[in-house]
Amino acid sequence: MSIEKIIGNFNFNSPIASVEPYGGGHINDTYHVRCKNPGEPDYLLQKVNNYVFKDIEGLMNNIAVVTSHLRKKMIERGVQDVERRSLVLLKTIDGKLYVEDEDGNPWRVFNFIEDHKVYDGAPNAEIAFEGARMFGQFLNELSELDPASVVETIPDFHKITWRLDNLEKAIAEDPSGRVKEVKDEIKYVRSRREIMSVIQKLGEKGAIRPRIVHNDTKINNVLFDEHNKGLCVIDLDTIMPGYVHYDFGDGVRTCANTGAEDDIDLKNISYDLEIYKAFTSGYVESVSSILNETERSTLAQAALLFPFIMGVRFLTDYIAGDVYYKINYEDHNLVRAKAQLKLTQDGESKIDELNRIVQNV
Repeated sequence: MSIEKIIGNFNFNSPIASVEPYGGGHINDTYHVRCKNPGEPDYLLQKVNNYVFKDIEGLMNNIAVVTSHLRKKMIERGVQDVERRSLVLLKTIDGKLYVEDEDGNPWRVFNFIEDHKVYDGAPNAEIAFEGARMFGQFLNELSELDPASVVETIPDFHKITWRLDNLEKAIAEDPSGRVKEVKDEIKYVRSRREIMSVIQKLGEKGAIRPRIVHNDTKINNVLFDEHNKGLCVIDLDTIMPGYVHYDFGDGVRTCANTGAEDDIDLKNISYDLEIYKAFTSGYVESVSSILNETERSTLAQAALLFPFIMGVRFLTDYIAGDVYYKINYEDHNLVRAKAQLKLTQDGESKIDELNRIVQNV
């Protein structure tokens, strides 16, 4: 099915002037749809990756539930310029949330948010604070919804015991003969199984509550305006039930690392405490009213858990023969794993300070 036929399934208010590839996402294919009529908004057309996301119906329902709730909250608060501050799904002419092409690929349409900026990292504390504040506000406003109103789009996504079990399976099978190369990494990961399972166990005991969380809180999933104020949180495919630690942990992992996620030089990798404090301040400012004592007292533990989870995932994929993540060279997943485990170790060495920052902001 051509792009023109796909577009013909959606209820646009204006004839279409052009459709052009947009952005550099690694999961979905995205297009900028420009309308002919002056004053009519533009749109984003996306082909959703149904290899990564198996339950498209559930995923789209999740997004519909969350975006409609957030938009309603903004209107109730009298927020100005709501169209630039909220994602809206454009329904098909049949009133559905998406359409499938002849190959079974799902396609959807969002409003296009004009005049925005995106940062791939946090260039300074101001951006870290504001991005975190937006993610925290996102969680806070969704706290009124029952987590059961959304489904798991990727089951066990951040369940560390499941990730560790997958690693052990890969080690046992050793399909590429690489286990002998990573014995030190395996030893370290195994030694941390109990401490890295603390948040999961707190959830299983009911000491921390499940919430609707974003699960992919990189700064580039916040749109900023010309004054570096947050406009909108985007990339909602991983919305699922989870814990507050998931969004905080992934946020500081990606925002406050002085090195790259795949830095070859491990000396470059550490937690930047200034950026960590800024992110923590912005996040806690938005969520402090809904956190219980256990959630807040264990929040810093997420700064260790999330690079650890990613280290485990990269290590598993390296042992398995690079079957999940795209790589740029042969040992790319091993480099990634070492980098993330180094950030975990740096977090361990700074845990008292990380905790102190959380408690004092």
